[in-house]
Amino acid sequence: MKKIICLILALAMALSLAACGGNTEPEVPAFELTGTLEEIVDKIYTNDTTTDEIASLATRELVLSNVEEEVTPHLGVASADAIERAVLSEPMMSSIAYSLAIVKAKEGADIDALKNEILNGVNYRKWWCVAAEKIAVASCGNVIMMVMASEEIVDGIVAAFTTVCEGNVSEVLTRTGEIQEDLPFGEPVADDMPAAMPGEDMPLGDPITLE
Repeated sequence: MKKIICLILALAMALSLAACGGNTEPEVPAFELTGTLEEIVDKIYTNDTTTDEIASLATRELVLSNVEEEVTPHLGVASADAIERAVLSEPMMSSIAYSLAIVKAKEGADIDALKNEILNGVNYRKWWCVAAEKIAVASCGNVIMMVMASEEIVDGIVAAFTTVCEGNVSEVLTRTGEIQEDLPFGEPVADDMPAAMPGEDMPLGDPITLE
């Protein structure tokens, strides 16, 4: 009789374990953004329409060993120690305020710290006579995206990056550019200033009379 009871208890325990195992949901692997950084840039532009009017966009790799001229001016960070690779996409004309950077962080790097350093360090006035209205930084795994341009373009690129990452994007950090109050070339010249004061010679000499 005792053997029968033990057998029943053992069977009940086995069925209980089997039931618990059946209710366990399979572990979903973390989303991984595939492709090279250049391919990620291309995918972003494929899903974006706000940059269609920007001509001659070119993507190039940043030279991480040249921190002073490559890393700091374009990413705003003082060191490339946490960065494995980075590419920059900008128009060939330097007078257009637009910049898109894709950064792959090294394994074990503090992604949040790197994102904040980029957001607060990048120079939104790095172009000639123009400035970006808005800066946005987001990440998907160990890939960080930074874009600065007009507000409309920035929002469009963020939406495209979110699509490429299938929604697996961290909190988007943003910063707005400041209004540039000082004119880059000094005080403007009054439009109503005469070519020459009364009684003075014309600046380029006396006019020539045609006979």
